[in-house]
Amino acid sequence: MGDSQRISVHRLLGQGLVADVVLWKNWRGAAALLVSSSTLWYLFERAGYNFLSFVANVFLLLVLILFFWAKAANLLNRPLPPLPDLEISEETVARVADAVQIWMNRALTVAHDIAIERNLLLCLQVVGGLWAISFIGSLFNFLTLIYVCKFNTSVDFQCSGHLL
Repeated sequence: MGDSQRISVHRLLGQGLVADVVLWKNWRGAAALLVSSSTLWYLFERAGYNFLSFVANVFLLLVLILFFWAKAANLLNRPLPPLPDLEISEETVARVADAVQIWMNRALTVAHDIAIERNLLLCLQVVGGLWAISFIGSLFNFLTLIYVCKFNTSVDFQCSGHLL
């Protein structure tokens, strides 16, 4: 048989913080990831909480904390909360706008080909693709799938040992 090299899973995962968390070498980070993802899974799946409400409540809590911190700092003669200048550069906005423009132009080209040029083959491809996505999406819940896949892979790596 040929000479096969054995590569450690830690090296395969990049030998960094991600590898340490996935392999539970950094047990505090792995435990924090497990608890936070379990909490989010519970909120979204079992409690019926939706993502938009969650984001709005997080921002609401952040604004209230900053407001009361600033008021308390004023009353207690303490420094105001440190807030960096939150600015988005024009270069970043231009890059995002270019990417969105390309995506929208592709979508509009497909819509034009279907509606104006009456491209039946393209229409059937789009309908078939959207139907397939809808059918696959109805078979499983996306958050549950991500949750199960993420933690099954970390357990598999840990149980299979550090060498492949």
